[in-house]
Amino acid sequence: MTDPQLEWLELETPNDDLDEPRLTRIARYVDAANRVTQHHWGDDAHDTTVDEIVSSLRHPDDEVTRRFLVVEGGRDVGRAIASINAEEGSRIAYVSAWVVPEERGRGIGRAMAEQLQEIGRELGATTLQSWVDHRPPAEGDEAMSAVSGHGAIALDAPARLAVSLGYTLEQVDRISELDVLTARADLERHRADALAHAGEDYETRAWQGPTPPELLDAMAALHGRMVTDAPSAGLDVDDERWDAARVQRLEAELTEAGQTLLQSVAIHRASGEAVAFTVLVLPAPGRPAFQEDTLVHADHRGHRLGMLVKAENLLQLGRLHPDRTRVITWNASENRPMLAVNEALGFVAVGAEGAWQKRLGDGAAADGARP
Repeated sequence: MTDPQLEWLELETPNDDLDEPRLTRIARYVDAANRVTQHHWGDDAHDTTVDEIVSSLRHPDDEVTRRFLVVEGGRDVGRAIASINAEEGSRIAYVSAWVVPEERGRGIGRAMAEQLQEIGRELGATTLQSWVDHRPPAEGDEAMSAVSGHGAIALDAPARLAVSLGYTLEQVDRISELDVLTARADLERHRADALAHAGEDYETRAWQGPTPPELLDAMAALHGRMVTDAPSAGLDVDDERWDAARVQRLEAELTEAGQTLLQSVAIHRASGEAVAFTVLVLPAPGRPAFQEDTLVHADHRGHRLGMLVKAENLLQLGRLHPDRTRVITWNASENRPMLAVNEALGFVAVGAEGAWQKRLGDGAAADGARP
């Protein structure tokens, strides 16, 4: 088989909304990405948009990210990403290579992955990580279990490629979906039960849009704990420094991308501190909501605060956006406390995401991760 002759066209930040050459390349990149997600999922729930990519390009403060449209013989055959935390001393690069369905089986994914490895090195990485969409094993499937011992995936082509390139399946996330209309009947009960269990020590607060100024520092502290408190199995982790300004930058990026934020926190009355939070991100109308970060501070676990903030935020979703009928989320397979909350709310498993890792010096990334 002849090695593919690939051209890597890097995305650049548009100078303005009329910067046709750069915007056209971004649109082609988005189209390639969405062909992959639609092929895997069977609908447009996981699509991305031009506005989302442009907003990311215009907010480079906290991550150094390189995005490429990959072309062969004048055809758009894939898209690639390499990204690393902008903080000094960061050593972990996220890499992702997606090949459009009709171009697979010709070595393009391998060639892209190998090139991404070199780009990761150029960014200063000593470890590469890639999050890849898979199917959970069905009866008769050859399966592969995570090194953590929790969760498994069907041993598909992306998994075989990752293994051949020296990646290890460190963790498996369960991808779950909630039918919001069915869940609404029980949300008030879930909230009341959780609040009764939490007692008088805690209260909740929810809002749409940017974080209120008086909560910015507390939200920064909670975001900063995500890398240390969330289950990470054997994945290497770079420390992240969060402050109020970083929270505002993240929220500005999402807002400029046309996404709406719904957030809920539990506040410890005695200290006045927010000690648990959850975030729903709503992309363009007609698409599902995405349940993003949820965290309960380690010192305040055991009070059903995870259920409390999630139920509060889903009630807020119903009040403000009754048209949103689906919520999609990701949870580490070993994170039984959060999975139990989601199961009680009505989330059901719809897929699996593999967290692959390669320490350089041990070959780059498989086809499939988020755009």
